Amino acid sequence: MKIAFNNKLILNALSAKFLGLTVDGTLSWRMHIDHLTTKLGSTCYVIRSIKPLKSHKTLQVIYHSLSHTGMSYGKIFWGNSYHSIQFECK
Repeated sequence: MKIAFNNKLILNALSAKFLGLTVDGTLSWRMHIDHLTTKLGSTCYVIRSIKPLKSHKTLQVIYHSLSHTGMSYGKIFWGNSYHSIQFECK
């Protein structure tokens, strides 16, 4: 389907970022969850690297500022997605 506005063709996008959530055309949330997984991996590395140098309370602050907010925001939308299984703790 082709859509035009002011005689200009509007192209379809695979995904769009809206209010901090990456939404794709099928609402599978895969791109959003993949982004969060990458971010969580980076946060785990940071926490693991500074763990011997900082107190437990400082590590909690770092976790909450870098990871917890990102995982909690919009969870009502993407949390039931099949792709959210990646977040299961093992």
